[in-house]
Amino acid sequence: MVLKGRVVDENGLPIGGAQVKLEVEGGQSFSVVSDDAGFFSIAQFPVGEATAQVEKKGYFVLAGQKIQVSAAASEFTFTLNREEEVREKVDVSVTSERIDPAQASQTQDLSAREIRDVPVPSSHTLQQSLVIMPQVVHDNLNFLHVVGARTTQTQYLLDGFDIGDPVSGQLDARLSVEAVRRAEVQTGRIGAEYAHPGAAVMSFDTPDGDDQWRFGTVDFIPSVNLQKGVQLGSFYPRFSLSGPIEKGKLWFSESLSLQYTLGIINGLAPGQPDEQKNYAGDSLTRLLWLVAPNHSIHGEFLYNQDYGENIGLNAYRPQSATVDTNSHRLFGSFLDQLWWQKTLFQLGISADESYYRTSPQGTEPYVQLVNGAAGNWFERLRTTGHRYQGFASVSRANLNWHGTHTISIGANLSSVDMNQNAERSDIHAVAQDGTTLLRLSQFTGSGQYSVSDTLAGMFVQDGWQINRHWFLQSGLRLDLDRYVEKALPQPRVTLNWIPFAENRSKFSIGWGMYSIPLNLSVIGLTSDQKEVDATYSYDVNGNLLTTSGPATSQFVLGENWKMPYFQVANASYEQKIGASTLVTLDLLARDEHHGLVFRTATPGQIGSNFLLETQRRDKYRSLTVSAKHTFENGALLFGAYTRSKASTDQAIDPYFGQLYFAAQQPGDLLWDAPNRFVSWGSIPTNIWGLLFAYFYEYRSGYPFNVVDQQQFLVGAPASQRFPYYSSLTVSLEKPFRFKEYIFAIRVSAVNALNRQNPDVVVNNVDAEGATPGYLTFSGGQGRAITARLRFVGRK
Repeated sequence: MVLKGRVVDENGLPIGGAQVKLEVEGGQSFSVVSDDAGFFSIAQFPVGEATAQVEKKGYFVLAGQKIQVSAAASEFTFTLNREEEVREKVDVSVTSERIDPAQASQTQDLSAREIRDVPVPSSHTLQQSLVIMPQVVHDNLNFLHVVGARTTQTQYLLDGFDIGDPVSGQLDARLSVEAVRRAEVQTGRIGAEYAHPGAAVMSFDTPDGDDQWRFGTVDFIPSVNLQKGVQLGSFYPRFSLSGPIEKGKLWFSESLSLQYTLGIINGLAPGQPDEQKNYAGDSLTRLLWLVAPNHSIHGEFLYNQDYGENIGLNAYRPQSATVDTNSHRLFGSFLDQLWWQKTLFQLGISADESYYRTSPQGTEPYVQLVNGAAGNWFERLRTTGHRYQGFASVSRANLNWHGTHTISIGANLSSVDMNQNAERSDIHAVAQDGTTLLRLSQFTGSGQYSVSDTLAGMFVQDGWQINRHWFLQSGLRLDLDRYVEKALPQPRVTLNWIPFAENRSKFSIGWGMYSIPLNLSVIGLTSDQKEVDATYSYDVNGNLLTTSGPATSQFVLGENWKMPYFQVANASYEQKIGASTLVTLDLLARDEHHGLVFRTATPGQIGSNFLLETQRRDKYRSLTVSAKHTFENGALLFGAYTRSKASTDQAIDPYFGQLYFAAQQPGDLLWDAPNRFVSWGSIPTNIWGLLFAYFYEYRSGYPFNVVDQQQFLVGAPASQRFPYYSSLTVSLEKPFRFKEYIFAIRVSAVNALNRQNPDVVVNNVDAEGATPGYLTFSGGQGRAITARLRFVGRK
């Protein structure tokens, strides 16, 4: 007979990708994975009693459940509860490491527990926690890069919707750390359902409410800063509340965080302002309405507000040369899900607005010193961006033809726009004496403009479970961009081989084409101001002589554009050792085609047209070996080594104030880290109930360019590197009770070995002999002690 079943969560919503194992008398066992609508079926299942075990990462394991299978009762529903820190009624176990035979993508993920427990230097910032994944790094400007790609070349998703900045595509939206149930990065073999993923897909899942009231708070007591007397230190209170509006029908969740960051910058001259402050807040509200047992509606609203003082302050840039910033983000989405028999229907729409403003400290000219800056920052900027997106999809599972098939089709449409108003003042590049003018940059024309784009796409995909050993996923996307006016077909294919029983080993290979969305912040430069430059020298009597110029430069829109895309090939091997150890080997090769790049029309002289064309080719190669072990007491240990190379055939990215005027050249990308090792773990101990946790990162130093005082590139791009980076953060967390409540306090030592990891360098060759001189490194995070207080729940 055919046994049919379904896997749902505590709210009755379907759970796809759950591994179901049923064992009957005599030891015979059957394994199957639930489809997107939560359904599964097993043919030729014997009548009688069976024992079920159902598991999926992020949920408590359902184990030892008895079912009685008969001709009259052959359909069953299994309910999985999401992992919660407080286990209120029964003893439960958390899913150990496992291999999913039907998972096509090359994936790395973090559970809420791992995000919460692994200590990172800024544990209140979600982006900081993401670097514990082996293929995610932050550059020296704190931008995020996934598998060696530019920060704008990853698709960022919040509960299935694009959340990257509408203008640039980079991840700048803020979420409370506690608001994330799961963070996942797909770095290869990405399915056809994802529109313009570029190099990778990074997705964040946030929790719905359920029938239990839940409240949590973290860091609700402000810290004290003793660096300059006693004053209020950084303060990051975070609150969460969820529960039923109508039990069994309607639920809500709210996550709120506030941030006050005080930074004291070392290395500035005595008497100079040395404080950098940031005030921020974010709120994420979610609603879930179970309209019917097979129909749900999800609503979501995210609000970010941010204000920064003295942004850009460092040992070489005084307060006068910094900016104050003001920004906000508004995002709302609606998702309608309907599942009928084995078919899942989805319809989603969202709207998104970003606003960003920078304000210099005054109107004096900006002065570029050989080893720093003076005056006031040259650019006053106000940018607003919008995105409106919608998608629809249908997925039908368990279609039988030489195995079982899951067929998915869908379409998407989005519109993005950008409005900018920029005002720029003069830039003076002066000699080592601090007064002798060597280059003057001025700006003409209007800095006010608007640009927009429309993107549309559709896909079809087949997930074919050929037999127990083989799984083939093939798909085709067709994407159209209004700028390019040509559709780009993108085939994608993945093959999994499961050679042994119990899914203990898995080999996967895949290849695909993945479109890259056009970056409006780059395209917008072609409608922006023009830069007028002149260079100077002096005769023996000290008289000012014009060496070249004044000459005008501008960014110009090129012709014959093609759709940018990546070709990605990868292979991986996963091996489960024992019950709780998973070892993986991942190989990745990615090549860009038709990437956006500015080409200097007349290299070697000031004054040029910079033509925006689709001619760049970035390349990335990597090998990653990782191992993760889960102990019986809940301890986790993880380690990974990545050997990689991130390079490009056109390494120069001109922008206002730094045009270079050099011909395009190949070079390493500025976040290239050929060697990187990360390790982290959390270990419960028997000493006063303490939880020990650590995070260690080692990597090669990032490359940087070298320039002279007239801001011309010296030598090849990325010709120098920072010293290697090495940092260890350790923490101890102690739970304690106060009346009927449970709290936990954690003390962390950031950069416990106190290694200098500089992120600022004097890269001007004309600073030779100055103080600080050429190739002087500074900045970075020194050793620091931080504390965190969490409200865990009722005992």
